[in-house]
Amino acid sequence: MAKVARSDVAGIVVPTPVSDAILKGVADASIIQRLAKSRPMTTNAETLREAEVTGANAYWVGEGQRKQTDAPTMAQLAWTITSAEVAVIIPIDENVADDAEVDLFELYKPAIETAVANKLDNAALFGQDRPLAWGAANTGVSIVPESDTVGSNFEELVGQTDQGLLDLISGTGATPATPDGALEALEADLYDPSRIVAYNRFKSRLRNLKDADGRYFFQGSNGLPTVPSELFGIDIEFASHEKSTNVWDADAAHLIMGDWDQAILGTRQGLTYKAFDQGVITDGAGNVLYSLMEQDMVALRVVARFGFKIICDDSADGDTLASGNDYPFAVVRPYTA
Repeated sequence: MAKVARSDVAGIVVPTPVSDAILKGVADASIIQRLAKSRPMTTNAETLREAEVTGANAYWVGEGQRKQTDAPTMAQLAWTITSAEVAVIIPIDENVADDAEVDLFELYKPAIETAVANKLDNAALFGQDRPLAWGAANTGVSIVPESDTVGSNFEELVGQTDQGLLDLISGTGATPATPDGALEALEADLYDPSRIVAYNRFKSRLRNLKDADGRYFFQGSNGLPTVPSELFGIDIEFASHEKSTNVWDADAAHLIMGDWDQAILGTRQGLTYKAFDQGVITDGAGNVLYSLMEQDMVALRVVARFGFKIICDDSADGDTLASGNDYPFAVVRPYTA
């Protein structure tokens, strides 16, 4: 169990005006919090329901003819979003906190916010350390792994040509029944992608793409290569330092394309801070590690609760996704041996 010791904060003598400027610029943003459809949760688990009506018919009627009847079929689809808690406690010796020339808790808050954002993106995008409360694997709980499951994950070949890489992004349409690119796969499933998110290092790859005649695919007004702001009419953004580079799995994806309205982020409890100067902190076995009152310590407890669910008919009611299912996200990934 870690705590903040005097040696950890030695030399922190930042004047207040400067420290305030630092605090405003440290926290990284969460891709999921920014792009997914936000939904406040009033309970720990909530169910979203959608009525699906099929089989409705209408008939042309000649003058004086009898009008026909019809009985459409109605089904109800449901998705349960369950929140999971992410938390951390930061204990500090009270003397250390008093002697520091800045408010240590305030100084740590942006880094804590970044850690929470990274944890959320890791789980929702790549399935890393995903909370079990969100649901079983392949039930709409992690974007990239499940795009692989349904077959909407397009991997580069060895020695992929520049045109070939663009084809992986757009699809060629050569075999409509078997999409060969991310955008084509989404369109085949009748989804309209709203945003592409790509790894920051993919910028140089796009910037240097050339056609068969050696001309850059993406050029600025000066004729020099540039990074596109959109691909095939879809806005693209890059996961830079301020946009969760720390969590991007470069082996799993060059880019993620999808209809982000189909990704639901439920927030049961936003980031909440609470300071304590009494109480005990124990390990997993119940052993007391710190007694705040006896050891003259203070502790900052940080808690948030989030749920996440990808809405697609093929995973309603916890159904397991399988190859060929409709899915609102597609991925282009680098070649892996």
